[in-house]
Amino acid sequence: MPVEVKIKMDVESMTDFMFYHIYSGPVGMMTMGLGALNVGCVVAFILRGDYLMMLLFLAFAILIIGVFPFYIKRKVAKQMEHSKRLAVEVVYKFDDEGIETTTSYDSGKAPWDMFKKAAATKKNIIIYDASKRAVILPLHQIEEEKGEIAALIQKHMPASAVKLQKAFGKK
Repeated sequence: MPVEVKIKMDVESMTDFMFYHIYSGPVGMMTMGLGALNVGCVVAFILRGDYLMMLLFLAFAILIIGVFPFYIKRKVAKQMEHSKRLAVEVVYKFDDEGIETTTSYDSGKAPWDMFKKAAATKKNIIIYDASKRAVILPLHQIEEEKGEIAALIQKHMPASAVKLQKAFGKK
């Protein structure tokens, strides 16, 4: 049975998607690793009693783990406020053959084998194709349909490529 949803992207959902996209990639992982390394150095310097170095590495850890993500989110949100993409309503129709996308100016259908990864944040379900383009589904706009959509995703995509736990409140 096909599932149809109408999506009009908002700043909060796009910001969440961009933040996920940045921090789930190699640069984001490396940044978080560097932040964790700084936290480890803070602990090591506390144990050694070297409080000046501890303060220095604490400042780096706060900068990397707290300040950088804050400014990235703020910058992305500011850029998205003026995006023309936010004004476009997109209709997605999910069925056993694939995902049909319709806008006021274009439409098309992509088979399930074209999609390579599905992930969820606390605010979005994201489905990536082989070219790393994404179908972004804000959860607050698909509350009633998210279970059916997740079932279709899990049915037609490899289990190793599907990570939807956050969409359903699981860790």
